Amino acid sequence: MNEEIVQDFRTLFRRLTTGVTLIAVTGGTGPIGMTVNSLTPVSLDPPLLLFCASLTSATAKRIATVGAFSVNLLSGNQQDVSTHHAGRPIPEPTWRWRETAGVPWIEGANAIFRCRLLAEHPGGDHRILIGRIDEMFGPATATTPLLYHGGKYVRLPYDDPDQSGEQRIDELWWTG
Repeated sequence: MNEEIVQDFRTLFRRLTTGVTLIAVTGGTGPIGMTVNSLTPVSLDPPLLLFCASLTSATAKRIATVGAFSVNLLSGNQQDVSTHHAGRPIPEPTWRWRETAGVPWIEGANAIFRCRLLAEHPGGDHRILIGRIDEMFGPATATTPLLYHGGKYVRLPYDDPDQSGEQRIDELWWTG
C-alpha cells in the first residue's frame, strides 16, 4: 500500500477517541492479553461483540485455539495494564487476575465480558473476531474510563465537581 495513504489513515483515525480494552485468554503458563481499541457491540439478541486483531497477534491465535476469552473495559487508573499488553512490558504487574469458568479477567475493570469465539473473518492485515457473550459483570458504578485519542492516553475533563464520570450499571447506553 502507498505509504502516504497509510500515514493519512493513521493520522485521521487518531482523531477518533476510543475506550481502551484488554482482551485476555488462558495461555500456556497463565493469562495472556492484548490491548485493543477496536471493540464494538454487534447485537443485543444474542449478545455479540467484535474486535480486530493483527494477523500476527499471539493472543488472537490463542483465542482461536481455546475458543473463550474476556473483554475488559479498562478504567482510567489501569493505563499500566494497557501499556503492558500493548507490547511495553512493565517488570512488576500492578493488576490482579481473576478467573471465571477458565477465562481470565482483570480486577478493577469497568466491565468484563466473558465470551466464546463465534466467528472470525479476514480484514486486510487484521482479523475480525466476533464473540458471543456468555456472562457480563462489573462494579455497580463505573469509574472514569481509560481513553485513547491522538496517539496517547487521555482523560475526560470534568469541570463540575458533582459530575465524577460515574455511571450506574443500569443506565441505558445503547439506543440503536
